[in-house]
Amino acid sequence: MSHEPMPLDALCADCEQQLQSFRLRSTRDTASCDAILRQAASHDEPAISTLIQISEPLVRRNCPLRQRDGIDDWAQDVLLQIVVKMRNRESPYVVKPPPPQPFVAYRAYLKITGRNLAYDQLRAEPDRSEVSIDPDQAASGNEIADPHSDLAELERLMRFEWLLERIRKPLDREIFRMRFGLHLAPDATVELLGQQGQDVTKQQVFRSVERTIRYLSTLPEMRDLFTE
Repeated sequence: MSHEPMPLDALCADCEQQLQSFRLRSTRDTASCDAILRQAASHDEPAISTLIQISEPLVRRNCPLRQRDGIDDWAQDVLLQIVVKMRNRESPYVVKPPPPQPFVAYRAYLKITGRNLAYDQLRAEPDRSEVSIDPDQAASGNEIADPHSDLAELERLMRFEWLLERIRKPLDREIFRMRFGLHLAPDATVELLGQQGQDVTKQQVFRSVERTIRYLSTLPEMRDLFTE
């Protein structure tokens, strides 16, 4: 017997909870968010509206503009581009099979779109001193990085998610995520794991990382990364 699909409002509520869990506990269940994204990518107007609703706080959180006076206009432009992309039948947004999960890739796409729009805004109005990119999110020096370089970041996110999927032990996976995804020092990793109820020493963190890298280096797809 086939199951009735969840209504969009229920999917939206679940998705918001999943995103909150993703931020606080790195829970990687994005099933409801993925479902909304798939419906939106198939040009479903109610789903597109729901996707925009859950995307707006994500867009604002990643605003690269140093001066926040223009955040409303910038965020509106980003979300408008998302609407146009989801409605586009000639060059639609393509939901690819995992890894990474579809919504993880979509979040990277959101960030790239926002950076590109901010970059275009800066180039279009070079005399406006208030339009600038946050130096923490730009390249070193005074120049603005080419937005197309963010494609490398998307590729990195996708590969990192792919790696996590192949780490079999949950504790090893979490340690690897903290060390190489969140870039936490070993001491900070131990402290955060302790807050999650995991009694782990710094030496165990080192051993876990060594064990994980040794295992990943045996995968045919990853050998080039671990051989000189």
